[in-house]
Amino acid sequence: MHPISVLAIDDHELFRTGLELIVRQRWAQAHVATFASLGHALDARLVKPDAILLDLHLDGINGQDAIPLLKLRWPEAPIVVVTSERSRQASRLAREAGAVDVVMKSDPPERLVTALQAALGARNEDLPQADRPTLSRRQIEVLRLLGSGHSNKAIANLLGISEFTVRGHVQQILRALDTSSRAQAVYLAQQSGIL
Repeated sequence: MHPISVLAIDDHELFRTGLELIVRQRWAQAHVATFASLGHALDARLVKPDAILLDLHLDGINGQDAIPLLKLRWPEAPIVVVTSERSRQASRLAREAGAVDVVMKSDPPERLVTALQAALGARNEDLPQADRPTLSRRQIEVLRLLGSGHSNKAIANLLGISEFTVRGHVQQILRALDTSSRAQAVYLAQQSGIL
């Protein structure tokens, strides 16, 4: 499979950089093109993006009006709206205009990854079978319990081991999955078929 190509349009440079980092953390080989305005994105000579991340409030044009223009240019590319506006009406209008999902800027990064993955048809090319991290049976048990929201102390009680041992397992799991977040570790394990 070819590396995914994502187009991100947001008029805040810091947020565009954040979007790019989140996408690259999940899809290491992703090509991410970022633009501060709809005009710059539409003028760019881009190969068809696999997905588009669009801010709902852009200078000069709102996201609802931008969606049909993006659909004209790239009809096959699913659009995920990223917004700070919590109103249900804004979400409904974005969906009616053609967005496949609406993500709040206050959501955790995993929410954006999930939305983007669904938009891409759950492509899972970053962890091929041969490259799966290897975890022990005990580590997988710990990871499963982490995914159920249990604390280290609760996991220790459930498995009949010390909290210190649980902490050690968690550290090894995070290292094996190359992340510092417990939630991200669970997510990556689910995506790669470990859980």
